[in-house]
Amino acid sequence: MKTAILVIFLILFSLKSFNQNNLAVSELTIQKLHQKIKPTQTDSENISFNDSIAMIMEQTLNLPGAFVYPFDSLKFIGKIMSDDQKLRIFTWNLPFADASNRYFGFIMYEESNKNSTVYKLKDNSAGISNPEIAEIPYDSWYGCLIYDIIDTKSEGDTWYTLLGYDPDNIFTSKKLIDILWFREGQPAFGKPVFQLNKRLQSRILFEYSARVQMTLTWHQKLRMIVFDHLAPSNPSYQGNFRYYGPDFSYDGLKFENGIWEIHEDIDVRGQ
Repeated sequence: MKTAILVIFLILFSLKSFNQNNLAVSELTIQKLHQKIKPTQTDSENISFNDSIAMIMEQTLNLPGAFVYPFDSLKFIGKIMSDDQKLRIFTWNLPFADASNRYFGFIMYEESNKNSTVYKLKDNSAGISNPEIAEIPYDSWYGCLIYDIIDTKSEGDTWYTLLGYDPDNIFTSKKLIDILWFREGQPAFGKPVFQLNKRLQSRILFEYSARVQMTLTWHQKLRMIVFDHLAPSNPSYQGNFRYYGPDFSYDGLKFENGIWEIHEDIDVRGQ
């Protein structure tokens, strides 16, 4: 643990020696810190390195030019931009010895004056009761790796529909569809715009066996979010998600009149 703290101190000290406007130097520092995170170390040691990554990342994203800087060498961080070029999201995970994960991230939002605001996300997945109907602030986020953003407009407002992945534990994985929107100038997650099972939900969660893969993607030609229909491998496993997987059929969500409406058993062949 002492070694980890010493390495962090030396890296932070070296960063201070450079021009703070140098995004490339900050990127290299973050990359070197991430290389110090190893499965052979204790969770506490890895948390220390990751905390430093988060701190430097926040400082870096507030530097001029950070909104469009590629950060290409940071392969462990997901970087995704909205179609309207106003929103950029960074997310990554820290795996623990028990195969659980904690998620970290930042939102950058650039308004018309070209000044971007940085918001630090805080993973509160375990503390959110009834996540399917919860509307939550950005500092109480349902953590995941966000890999796609779909711009949606309704009555003049723009919402961002997010697709995310959560390699939850050794038994199950999760994927989710969430909404990011701005409430009184602050980002918030979840909005009751998903029509599913004859009721409106604020987000959709899919849980399935960690041994299989699930498709959840934006289908540009169909203008739909398309996903595998999940089912238990045997009826006796109903509700036990470690035995759930794709049943070779597909469902979809189409944005109509301000609502993501479910379309079951869609045909994606040749599309």
